[in-house]
Amino acid sequence: MKIGVIGVGNIGSILVERFLETKPELKLYIFNRSPQKMEPYKELDGIVCCGNAAEVCEKAEIIFFAVKPQDVSALFEQVRVVEFNEKIIVSTMTGISIKVIMEELGTDRVVRIMPNIPGMIGKGVTGICFSPAISKEKRDLVIELLEAIGSTVEVNEKDFAAVTALSGSGPAFVFVIVEALIDIGLKMGLSYDKARELILHTISGSVELLKEKGNHPGEFRHLVTSPSGTTIEGIYSLEREGLRGTIMKTILDTYNRARKINEDIEKSL
Repeated sequence: MKIGVIGVGNIGSILVERFLETKPELKLYIFNRSPQKMEPYKELDGIVCCGNAAEVCEKAEIIFFAVKPQDVSALFEQVRVVEFNEKIIVSTMTGISIKVIMEELGTDRVVRIMPNIPGMIGKGVTGICFSPAISKEKRDLVIELLEAIGSTVEVNEKDFAAVTALSGSGPAFVFVIVEALIDIGLKMGLSYDKARELILHTISGSVELLKEKGNHPGEFRHLVTSPSGTTIEGIYSLEREGLRGTIMKTILDTYNRARKINEDIEKSL
C-alpha cells in the first residue's frame, strides 16, 4: 500500500517512524516544506522524499496531512490540481474541519484525527471521525494503519475540541504532574532516580488497575483511604487546595481555546 505524509514535524515524524518500524510492507511518500526535516529519511528503504505536496498526493492512496494550521492555505493551493477520486485524506490539522477539506479539494473521502505524543512508542490514543462516503472497509483500513501509534476512539467531529483538550494536550498535563511529584520526592530526600521510578510505577500500575478491573476511580481511592490515616490527610489537602477544580478548569480552558482556534481558522479560509 502507498501511504503519503505531508509534513514531518512532531506528529508527521511520529507517523513515519512508526510506519517504518511496524509496517515495513508500506511504501511511504513524504514531503516537508523545510527540506532538512526529510534528510534523516533519504537513505531509508521503503520511503521516497518528494519534491512537493502534489507529488505525494499523486503517488499515494492514503495521504496524511500533518501540517500546521497556518500552513493549510498554502497546502490547499499546492494540491488542488490533484484528482483525488478514490484517495483518502487523513488530516491531523487542528481546527480544519472535514467539510472545509472536502470543499477545498473536491473530495468526499476525508478522515480527521487527533493523535497524541505517546504514539511515539505505539501507546497513544487517537480521536477519529470519518466523512460519510468512506466505506466500512476503508474505515477499518485506516484504523489498522493507526494501530502503529496506538488505539483509536471514534467520536463525532463536534467533539474534537474536547478530544484535543483531554487526549491531545493531556500528556503535557500528565508530565507536569509527574514532574511535580518527582520534585517533591527530591524535597523529601529521595534521589531523582528513586523518586522517578516510584512515581512512574505508581501511575502506570494505577492506570492498568483501572483498565483491567473497570471500577470507578473513586472505588479504588476508598480502598487505600483509612480513617485518620496518611492518605485521607493528603486527600483533605488536595480538596482544600482545590486540585479537582484546578484540573477541571485547566481542561475546560484548553477546550475553549481549541474551539476559538477552530473558529478563527475557518474564518480565515
